[in-house]
Amino acid sequence: MLKKLTRWSILILLIVLISGCSNNTQTSSVTEDTLTGAKFTFFDVGQGDSTLIQADDGTTILIDTGRHDDNRILIDLEKANIKKIDLLLLTHPHSDHIGNADKVIKQYKPKEIWMDGLVFNSAIYERVIDAALASDAKYKEPRRGEKATFGPFGIQVLSPNKLSDNANNDSIAIRLTYKDIAAIFTGDAEKMREREMVDSGLNLNAQILDLGHHGSSTSNQPYFLDAVKPEVAVYSAELGNSYGHPHREVIQWLKDRDITTYGTDVEGTVTIETDGKQLHVETDKSGTPKAGNSEGKQTSEEPGNAVPQPDTININTASAEELQYLASIGPVLADKIIAERPYKTIEELKKINGIGDGIVRQIKEQGIATVK
Repeated sequence: MLKKLTRWSILILLIVLISGCSNNTQTSSVTEDTLTGAKFTFFDVGQGDSTLIQADDGTTILIDTGRHDDNRILIDLEKANIKKIDLLLLTHPHSDHIGNADKVIKQYKPKEIWMDGLVFNSAIYERVIDAALASDAKYKEPRRGEKATFGPFGIQVLSPNKLSDNANNDSIAIRLTYKDIAAIFTGDAEKMREREMVDSGLNLNAQILDLGHHGSSTSNQPYFLDAVKPEVAVYSAELGNSYGHPHREVIQWLKDRDITTYGTDVEGTVTIETDGKQLHVETDKSGTPKAGNSEGKQTSEEPGNAVPQPDTININTASAEELQYLASIGPVLADKIIAERPYKTIEELKKINGIGDGIVRQIKEQGIATVK
């Protein structure tokens, strides 16, 4: 469904009324007319991330592949009639970004695979690496300043310059261009990396911004938004997620700058079409992005969106819904955790297929899991 940008429509109407049929009439870069040329599809993959970028000539780029316990991206790619992928860009090795990458590699045989090069100890990461090594794809670990061309798309790498051993901050960030339109993707890179990108002197101006870290206030800082100056921002998150994404500060910063914002949690898959000059935005359903908070508790006023998050989660007694508040745990892994009870330590979660050192580390860092 088209989300109408009424202020632009009013502006266009006023200009037309004032200047008549003059060829000098200037229109907004956001239009309600369907455009052809390139398309950005921000898939609704729950508390994960995946964006498909396509050009009319068949060039296809996929950035991230959603959660490891949610295969919606595979269904979405099939519905989109995707036959091949020119570039598979995996921003960083967290399971909500590379979760289905091994399956995507095997099925779509990407010509080129980009990863940040951070070695990550998890079963999901190991499956992705094995799939990449077994493929015929060209493998690359890009660094700031590098450039590449895929069909009509130009890409410049904004980050990282070098690895810091922090999975979020080592995310590959890029500026992708199609004619006069640019889009920026930063994975889960946080404010330290955003500051480095701003200070690098590279061109950050873009009409489209994929909000960092699912709309978290650890990213999307005001100085970064001011450098990018996007017209449209999109975040990917699960409705009622335990992290409070998008955070209220970010929603306010976007409002302060009059940046039109879309969220997959309330609007489903978000599609942006462009002819290289104007943008056309459609969403699967109608909705208005609502802020959570910075403490990780959703504040949506709609009833029934989620089970209230407890202060602690006992993995030996918690329900499947409560277990899904743990980092990188979805419905499939929650059921597996319940089936393997009891546990003496959180480390014992690693006996479950699909949970490795990386996920256990995330759960421990979250600080709410217990075995009491």
